[in-house]
Amino acid sequence: MKITQGQFQPLQATGVQATKESAQSDAVNPLRTENIAAIDPVLGDAQTQLKSLPDVDMAKVAEIKQALSEGKIGINLDELTLSMQHYFSR
Repeated sequence: MKITQGQFQPLQATGVQATKESAQSDAVNPLRTENIAAIDPVLGDAQTQLKSLPDVDMAKVAEIKQALSEGKIGINLDELTLSMQHYFSR
């Protein structure tokens, strides 16, 4: 039996076709990267409220900076240093 070129597609063409099909299916059904609903229904409202808050309360940061510069808050630098060393040596 003689095999002709028309009977089988070359391996490269098959790979290209599969790539095109997968690209088309990805365009139709893209992966979701965000949660649609909260994992825990009890915590759902709390999670929503937390997402709306800023990561850092800059007003509080400014208040603490002001208190530090005015000497209203005292810092024991030796204790702070030991605490940092302990934290980073874990």
